Amino acid sequence: MADLPEKARRALERAHAEPLSYAVRLVRAPDGRLVAILGEAHLKLAKASAIGKDVVSSFELRGVETFQRKQITWGRALGVVISAPRALLRALSFGAIKDSTIIDAKQLPSGYTVELERAKKMPFGLHVVSVYMTSFFVVSFLAMLAPVLAPIVPAFVAALMLVALGFQVHLLALIPGFFLRRYAWSWVIHPFLGILTLRDELMSTGTLRMLEDHPSIPEAVVVMGRAHVSGYQRLLVERHGYTSVPFP
Repeated sequence: MADLPEKARRALERAHAEPLSYAVRLVRAPDGRLVAILGEAHLKLAKASAIGKDVVSSFELRGVETFQRKQITWGRALGVVISAPRALLRALSFGAIKDSTIIDAKQLPSGYTVELERAKKMPFGLHVVSVYMTSFFVVSFLAMLAPVLAPIVPAFVAALMLVALGFQVHLLALIPGFFLRRYAWSWVIHPFLGILTLRDELMSTGTLRMLEDHPSIPEAVVVMGRAHVSGYQRLLVERHGYTSVPFP
C-alpha cells in the first residue's frame, strides 16, 4: 500500500468502502510493481460512479475488461442482448443509474488505457460460449412472448418452448460446473462458465503484456466486472508469479 501514490490509495479506500459497487484487491508483479484490481458492478449510482472515476484517473496505466465482440462468433449479437437491458434500465432511471467505470477509463484524455482481452486469436470455447449465450437469451425473450405469439404461430411456439425447456434443464449443469470453474475446460460442462473463466485467462495474460509494454510506469489499475476478480487474481498468483498484497 505504501508504494501507491496518496491519491490512488485514497481513491481505492473509498471504493473499498462501497462493497455493493466495488471489490478491491492488490497484487504485486514479479518485477515489484503494484497492480490494483477494481471489480465493479457495471451499473451504479452517482456516488459510486464518481469514486470509480477518481480511481481510474489516479493511475497513468489502466487495463480494462472489454469483450472483443468483433473477433468472436455472434459476438456482436451477444453484446446487444447483454447491453440492451442495461441501456433500458439507465433510461428508465432518467440518468440516476450511471454506466461502467470501464467506459470512464476509456474516456480519460491522458495516460494509457489498455483493453486486456485483445489477442490475435480468441479461444475456441469463447466462440461456443457466445453462440450458446446468445441463443439462450433470445429463446428466453421469445418464450416470454409465447402467450402473444401462440395464436399466430402455434407450431413455432411449441418448438420454442421445447428448446426453452432444454435450456432450463441444462442450467442444472451449473451446479457441478461451479465447483470445477477454476479449470479452463469448465465451459464444456456449461458454457455460462466460460464467459468468466476463458476471459479471466485473456485478461491475466493481457495484464502481463500491458506491463511489459509500459515498463517505466510504476503501478497500474485493472477494471473488470467483480465476478472476474477471484479467478483473475488466482491466475496471476498461481501461474504468473504475482503475490497478493493485503488491502486496505
